[in-house]
Amino acid sequence: MLGKFFRNIIIATILSISVNCFSQKQYEFDYLIEYELHQYKDTIKIKNRSFFEKDIKRKKYYLTNSKRNNYTAVITDLDSLHYQMSFKDQEGILFNAKFLKSEFINTQYLSIDCQNITSYKNPFKYQTKNYAFSKLNDTVINGEPYGKYKLASNNMKKTKRMKLGTEFYVIDYKTSFHLPILDFSTAYEEWKQDGKLPNGIFLEKYFVDYYGHLDSKEKLISFKKVDKKILIDSDCDYTVKN
Repeated sequence: MLGKFFRNIIIATILSISVNCFSQKQYEFDYLIEYELHQYKDTIKIKNRSFFEKDIKRKKYYLTNSKRNNYTAVITDLDSLHYQMSFKDQEGILFNAKFLKSEFINTQYLSIDCQNITSYKNPFKYQTKNYAFSKLNDTVINGEPYGKYKLASNNMKKTKRMKLGTEFYVIDYKTSFHLPILDFSTAYEEWKQDGKLPNGIFLEKYFVDYYGHLDSKEKLISFKKVDKKILIDSDCDYTVKN
């Protein structure tokens, strides 16, 4: 009788563990991509945009899934010991979290508390009718051709009124195994709608403001295969609730 009691406890414990495992949402990542981000000194203040009084250079990392680009984690240095991670799932989840650098480097599974997670819904989906990707002539670097594309407003009156800039992408054709990395929601929605931007890791991404000034540039340093996962509780899986 006592043996049956303990057997039932063991079975209940196993079931409890199984339920807890299956009640988590898991995001999988297979690439860590490193860039140098250069934000250039501004000379003109533009509404709704940060103003930089001097040039700033820093490292920026993308934790990505090469086969799914609806979610991306962007990682920057917070201080000498910590990374800051900004995560967005275009289908409904947003969070910011910090990790010890040693923890991030050495841990395969990263768990995020629900208190750090918020629901996300792109309020500018309608903007896809006002923006479009365009293919430009290939650019040649060290004898190798790279695809060049831009994302810009197709509404000239709005461009002039709101002083809108243009984002440029230089894409490495040899990395066509990777879907485009589009953490900017309007760019993601536009790609999803028209599919004009080809697969590939961008060698460079840069933004030119309305006045023709280079505002910021990301330049590829390296990329490598990884096996990392982010876990969140099903209670804060807003992709289901949305």
